[in-house]
Amino acid sequence: MGWRKRIILALTVAPVASAAAAQGLRWEFTASPYLWVPGSTTSIETGLGTLEADAGISDVLSATEFALMGVFEARRGRWALIADLFYADLSERTPTPFGTLFANARVRTELRIATGYAAYRLHDDARTSFELLGGFRAADVGLDVTLSPGVLPGQSFDLGDSWVDPVVGGRLMIELNDQWFVTAIADFGGRPSGSERTWQAAAIVGYRVNHRWTAHAGWRHMSFEREMGGRDVEIDLGGPLVGLSVGF
Repeated sequence: MGWRKRIILALTVAPVASAAAAQGLRWEFTASPYLWVPGSTTSIETGLGTLEADAGISDVLSATEFALMGVFEARRGRWALIADLFYADLSERTPTPFGTLFANARVRTELRIATGYAAYRLHDDARTSFELLGGFRAADVGLDVTLSPGVLPGQSFDLGDSWVDPVVGGRLMIELNDQWFVTAIADFGGRPSGSERTWQAAAIVGYRVNHRWTAHAGWRHMSFEREMGGRDVEIDLGGPLVGLSVGF
């Protein structure tokens, strides 16, 4: 049998065999509420230059008006569906780079971000597993910018947009022992009608409390570049996260 026929046969048989093997498997579900407290940097192009609002983690804690975050995963055999939802409404005051033209700037940022993946486990042994991820990131971003009076009178403007980007990535899990494990996940994407660039990466340490409950903590970074209302906008979020997972 030639190599071309072998490849065609493999591509034909593998999905059928995988589906047959999955017939005897049941769905497993995991819900993971978490708290992510990222420092944030928002860069907004203006007619006078680029306004950059930086907020440290302590600033975000004091400025956050509301936040809601969670991951839901459904798994059957090597396949899984993953949904990650993040909502935050925060406000921050910052000096402007415009000298005495304006006293300071207030930037209110409202973020609604939903990431969905289909995952396929390419490798799985006693200590490590690796999954290929493919899906989307949907973002709904609103920015409310107010420049306080200085030499010039105060100004304000709003920016906002909604879009969906395709993303691809991977997730690696390493078992340290029966209770401790580490997980690393990363993705990237973007398209002309969406973000010019979007990516995220996270490293998490997990501890299995029992067969149902798991505690985890780590660090996560997420970034967007997007034109809104004719202005170039870049949003970077990065900081620690903690959470719990329950399986059922």
